[in-house]
Order: sequence, then C-alpha cells, then structure tokens
Amino acid sequence: MIDRRRLRLWWAALRYTAYAGTDTPPERSAGLRWLRALAIVGCGLWAGFVTFSTVSVPAPVKTFNVLISVLPCLLAVRSPLWGWRLLIVGIVSTPPTLPGIAGSWGWPWAPGFALTAALVFYLVGESNDQPQLAWAGLISFGAAAPFLRDWRDAALLVLLGGILYFLGNTVRQRKLAEEERAAQQERRLAEETRAALLEERAGIARELHDVVAHHMSVLALRADSARFRFADHGKADREAEIWQEFADLAGTAREGLTELRRLLGVLRSEEHAPAVAPQPGLGKVVELVEGVKAAGTACELDLRGDLDTVPVGVALSVFRIVQEALSNAIQHAPGAAISVELTAGPESVRLRIDNGPGDSPKRTEQARSGHGLVGMRERAAMLAADLEAGERTDGGFRVALTVPLDREGRLEP
Repeated sequence: MIDRRRLRLWWAALRYTAYAGTDTPPERSAGLRWLRALAIVGCGLWAGFVTFSTVSVPAPVKTFNVLISVLPCLLAVRSPLWGWRLLIVGIVSTPPTLPGIAGSWGWPWAPGFALTAALVFYLVGESNDQPQLAWAGLISFGAAAPFLRDWRDAALLVLLGGILYFLGNTVRQRKLAEEERAAQQERRLAEETRAALLEERAGIARELHDVVAHHMSVLALRADSARFRFADHGKADREAEIWQEFADLAGTAREGLTELRRLLGVLRSEEHAPAVAPQPGLGKVVELVEGVKAAGTACELDLRGDLDTVPVGVALSVFRIVQEALSNAIQHAPGAAISVELTAGPESVRLRIDNGPGDSPKRTEQARSGHGLVGMRERAAMLAADLEAGERTDGGFRVALTVPLDREGRLEP
C-alpha cells in the first residue's frame, strides 16, 4: 500500500526545490530545506552508485570516478559554485581514466557523472545571476570541448547545459519576483496602516477641537458678562457668588487647557468642516447598546458611577472606543452575545467590552487586519490610559480600558 504521507513529503521537497518563496513559514521552510538537501545528497549517492555499476576499470580508478560523481553534489548543498568547480575538475580528469566508455554510450564521462553534472548545472543556474551563468557556461564548454568527438556532440552538450542553466535561472527569477512582490505587499500594508493612523489622529483632533472651542467660548462669555451680572459686587451678599464665579471660570479654563494639550498631540485636517452638533458623551452609550439590540444582537449594559463628572474629552474618547468595539464585535463575531461594563469612579474610568465567539472562525485574523484597533490605541495613548484588546481563551474577544483621573475628576497631567 502506498504511503501517502511520505509521498506528500517528497512532493513538497520537489516543489520547494523548484518554487521556494519567502512567504513560507519559518518552521516549514527549515523542514523543506532539509528535505531539499537530502534530495541533493540522495541524487549524488545515486550518481556514485550508477558510476560504480557502469564502469569497468581498476579499483583505484573506479574509486576516483565514484568520488568525483558524489562530491560535487555534497558541496552543492552548501555552495553550488564550489560544487561546480569540483565538477570542472571531474570534466577534465575523468575522460583519460575511462578510455572505452565513449564507445559504449557516446560520452567520454561516466553516466553517473553526467547525472551529477546535470544537477549541479541546475543548482548553479538557480543560485547565480545571468552574467555569472554566462561565464560558468563558457568555462564548462571549454573544459569539455577537447573530449568531444564532433560538432554534433558539442551542439548537444550546449543544448542540454543551456536548458539546465535556463531552468535554474527561471526558478531564481521567480523567487526574486515573489520576494519583490512580498516586499511591495509589506510596503503597501505599512502605507495603509500609516494612512489609517493619520486619519484616526485627524478625526480625534477635529473632535477635541470642538471640545476646546466649547470650553473657550463658555469662558469668554462668562468673563465678558461678569461685569453686568455682578454690577453691585460691593454688597456682602454677592461676595460668595463672585468667588464661586471665579472658581467656575478657573475650572473651565483648566479643562480647556487639558483638552488643548491633547489636541497638540495629534494632527488636524483642514479638509473637513467643523461639526455644529454637540459631541457625544458617556450618556450616549445607552443609545449605542439599544441600537445593537435593535439589530438583533444580545447586548448587556452595566453602568456604574456618576457619568456626568467625567471630563468631556475623556467621555468623548471612551464613547468612540465603545462605538468601535461594538462595531467590530458585530462585524467579526456575528451572533455572539456582547456585554458592556462602564464604571466612572473618582480616580479612573473603567471600560470592559466582551463578546463570545461568533459564527465566523476567522474573527481574530479579520479584526487584526482592520484599522479599528489603531484608533482605539491612539485614543488610549492620548488619554495616558491602559488598553487591552485581544482574543480570549474561549475564542471570544475583549477590550479593556482604564483611564486614570485625579481626585477632582480631571485627567492626570
């Protein structure tokens, strides 16, 4: 009975010899390299056996011909050029030791040595550029020409050697083309990732611009109207209101400066018109969850703490992360239940979104290939927050975010 596993291994070795590319996994590539080396060594040993079986000369001469048929293949495993150099030595030295073999099969070299020459010519063509192949071909023909009987043998030798060099060089050009294509693919993916990163930063900057503009507008309006609202500020009963007003102005100014520092860390695109609608806050998370439920996906929401005390910029970024996480869960894990936990404490804002494994088995690969996680990481870095996004042991996915706050509810510097 045929061993299918062994046949697959040998077929993989032959394919690697002809069409090996750089996109082969490292562990598999190492195994195939070993199979390729074993195939070359096996071919050399077979060539030595054929030489031993076909030549009838004294033992020392036979031993020399067997070795010169095996050693070029062994050297070619590490360096095809060194194997070819030893082959040239055999081309020049073996015909005088085999005086009658040309009459038996038409060539002045042993059949096993011819098999070795064919393999080494192919390996040299596979591992060297075309100018080097041209020199190797000329030197090989020059070494063999003195032992050829007529022009027909010379033409046949040039034809066979040229075909082997051409096949090897064709495989080399294919490998180089695959490497270049893989490099171009990597550059394209890097450019797409960079473009997505810049786009996310531009979107974050536009949103923070609106938040800063709101804080500065409120600050300017309250400062300008203070002289009218506290025209009788000399009265004692108005002193407490004046102090509270200045405290509120200072708080608004601090929040505006905090958002401005975040804005300076990202890029702003002038191609988009400023939005006139108010930016969403944590209260809008309820609407997001209701929208997910309306789409037919089970989604649980657990809100804890006073969401209104969270700074506007933090609330906006957390809302966007929730929005992106829910979108990814619906897209890459269809049918999976989702749970959202959001806690607003005095020292931090904590968010955790979990979803189980969906109907699609390629959820993780698809999620990593997109740019949603890029935007999450950018927002988390802007907030100096800890973000964990990855696959769970059961095949689901988890997004966990912790945004540190100081005791006054403002982002830590």
